[in-house]
Amino acid sequence: MKKFFTIAFVFMAFIGVLFAQGSNETTEEVVQYGELDPVYVDKNGDMIADTPEDPSMWLDPDTLIFAYAPVEDPAVYEEVFVDFQKHLEEVTGKNVKWFAVTNYATQIEAMRAGRLHVSGFAAGTVQDAVNVGGFVPMVVMGTENGFVGYRMAIITYKGSGISTIDDIVGKNVAFVSESSNSGYSAPRAILYQNFGILPNVDYEVSFSGNHDNSIMGVYNQDYDAAAIADTVLQRMVAGERVPDTSEWCDFIYESDIFPPTAWGVNYRLKPELQEKVREAFLTYDWEGTLMQETWPENDRFIPVDYAKDYAVLRDIREGSEKVAELLGE
Repeated sequence: MKKFFTIAFVFMAFIGVLFAQGSNETTEEVVQYGELDPVYVDKNGDMIADTPEDPSMWLDPDTLIFAYAPVEDPAVYEEVFVDFQKHLEEVTGKNVKWFAVTNYATQIEAMRAGRLHVSGFAAGTVQDAVNVGGFVPMVVMGTENGFVGYRMAIITYKGSGISTIDDIVGKNVAFVSESSNSGYSAPRAILYQNFGILPNVDYEVSFSGNHDNSIMGVYNQDYDAAAIADTVLQRMVAGERVPDTSEWCDFIYESDIFPPTAWGVNYRLKPELQEKVREAFLTYDWEGTLMQETWPENDRFIPVDYAKDYAVLRDIREGSEKVAELLGE
């Protein structure tokens, strides 16, 4: 009998170990959901880093650092967001300071380090901002009918001799940066999947740093063509930074609609402060503001679902990575 209990005990202990291992694996799978960096956890499966459970890790600064995606002239957009920043101050009770980011990597690193608290990330960088920087997307610009997306366009200058995608073979095409959707991931994936051509094999790639530079590069004929977000070109024309496209620009490709810039917060912000920031976005009155003048197709901020609304961009990123495998990058 004693031998029986000994065997039974060993057997139950073994089952217990297996159960514990299975339980740990399940917990780890839920916590490390999706593509998040291991420093983050995601217990609810929304693909976004959870706010830390330990209050000592929360950020509750006297001054919120606010930034918009990198552009050629940050001073232009600093003025556009002055009114919104005042509204953000009123709702949160915090001071708000503009941070002029110069590139996507700096913006993501500042978010990860806790130096950037509220920000708008260009669509192509949202995935990296979420996974690496701990960014929590809350809203996008839109209307009562939903968000107004954008298209990836490949443009050239008039008289370049380029009228179709086939004509860019052997030509110099400007991409923005490796973290840009419409300026990198989308054109790489689409040009291969739809037309069978590869970067730096069938056409030469130059990196401009941002959409403004790509557009100006085509306008000045420094690049034969460029992959850009069409909304950036529209804003540059509206701001008279380049002439109307009918005077100098030809479109040789336009994609389906992608979701736009996402706005949100650092995952470490104190939960009550996060909700105040969300409230500020959703209660901001656009009427008569420079923001409405800059983005006339929108009239409000609306809630966004990162897992659902940005799935198309994650698919494009995956396609771009397949191209990288073919190129041995």
